[in-house]
Amino acid sequence: MKFFESIGKAVGDAAGFLGEKNRKAAYLNRIRTVIRCEETAAEKEYLALGRYYYNNLRDQNNPVTEAHCAELEAIEGRLEKALDQLEQFYQADSKAASIGIISGADGPTAVSIANGEAEEVTLEDVERFDHDPAEAAEAAPAPAQPDENAGLPFEG
Repeated sequence: MKFFESIGKAVGDAAGFLGEKNRKAAYLNRIRTVIRCEETAAEKEYLALGRYYYNNLRDQNNPVTEAHCAELEAIEGRLEKALDQLEQFYQADSKAASIGIISGADGPTAVSIANGEAEEVTLEDVERFDHDPAEAAEAAPAPAQPDENAGLPFEG
């Protein structure tokens, strides 16, 4: 009888250990998921803040930030050229070709190409924001000057 009690206790302890191990693993996975979601949210807010700066607060006398703004303008120029070349290609391929670009404040969201048959090229991997960062900035109180970025190369 004592033998069966010992086996039962050992099985119960093993089950308890596995249960606790699984609870800890689930808890750690939830924490990791929260961290990933918050990092993604922070990246989106940095992008929105950058767009707001670029469109509203751009200082052409700041040599550090202006280099990035100039690179954005160059990228937009190359993108426009590529879209023009795409349109010329389809126009040369078919006289009835047309290209439609569905665009928002943060850039193109879809490109439709028609040359007899409708073909749609989506830009699903392009980040899109459903809110205007300028409106959020007006609604939010002015934050205190953070010094968490002190000493970073882009700080003037």
